[in-house]
Amino acid sequence: MPHTITPLTVAEYQALVSGIPKYCPKAIFSFASQTYTAAQAVKIIATVLSAVSATANAKTALTDARQAEATTVAQNAPLVSFIRSNIAAQFNNNTTTLAAFDIQPKKPRQPLSPAARLAASAKAKATRAARGTGSKKQKATISGNVTGVSVTPITTPAPTPTAASAPTTPVSTAPAVGSTVTTSTSVATPAAPSTTAPAVSNGATPTPAGIAHA
Repeated sequence: MPHTITPLTVAEYQALVSGIPKYCPKAIFSFASQTYTAAQAVKIIATVLSAVSATANAKTALTDARQAEATTVAQNAPLVSFIRSNIAAQFNNNTTTLAAFDIQPKKPRQPLSPAARLAASAKAKATRAARGTGSKKQKATISGNVTGVSVTPITTPAPTPTAASAPTTPVSTAPAVGSTVTTSTSVATPAAPSTTAPAVSNGATPTPAGIAHA
């Protein structure tokens, strides 16, 4: 089963190079049927340390370089793009000069043949039919079917009257101050006495009423 090697850091390699001569200068290291003295081991470790240090330094430099590149491009790329586009427009018909600036000339626009136009028109029509789209005039005739809006009013319930009723106010029959009171009194009128004289017959003297004859 192969042995998994865990990469060491620069500091760990440096510690081996410094520690072996100091703490175990006469040690013998056996590995893969071979033996290595302390000096030989230090020499091999120093070679690895040099390669690892170079890579670490390159990574750090690459990170710094990328950061500097991003900053510079962000500041100056718009101007560079404008200058290049200006040159491309100025020498549009001179392919040799454009090649010197590593600019590809624009390809001339080729007009469509009648057959290609018919094919494009048929394809566009089929696409509109598949998507259900139409022209501006067709879209203008399409509208919603809403003919009105019904609004339902929402009212607040009226307050409920309290159980206690207001006291009854007696009705006053006294006449108001400053008003005229008319009193109607019925007076019986005596009947007028009759003035008709009693009739006298056969020459007799009339007898007063209430007197009897002897």
